[in-house]
Amino acid sequence: MMIGLAAVGCTYRPAYLKGGTTDLPNRWKVEKIDPGRLSADQQETIERRGPPTYVRFFREVESRKPVYVWIYTDDGEAVELVWFVDGTHAEEIAVDSDPSAFTSTTRRRTRIALLVGTGAAVLPTILLFANN
Repeated sequence: MMIGLAAVGCTYRPAYLKGGTTDLPNRWKVEKIDPGRLSADQQETIERRGPPTYVRFFREVESRKPVYVWIYTDDGEAVELVWFVDGTHAEEIAVDSDPSAFTSTTRRRTRIALLVGTGAAVLPTILLFANN
């Protein structure tokens, strides 16, 4: 039961969205949107454009803030994207598809620290057993 609860907490789907997943990671087909959970900018977009076809999750490159893009499609090839950073409409933004809240530098430093720490723990153990 705890594993199921942990898995539910790991989703990046916004609370206002009801919909199923798609073949792309962190993208959901919109079935219903709860307008009570939308920011003012999102409500304005819903009133002007209607609900999007899809919602997808990204992270802002510099700050790692959550970014949601509302994807509007029509029957043809045309696609329109509306970006929101913390519920605020954004025109131009650099995003990263990695959903981690940590920057690549932080992840790399953590990996190196774990490797060094493991080596520092294993090496003395090997030397201790080798001398006996």
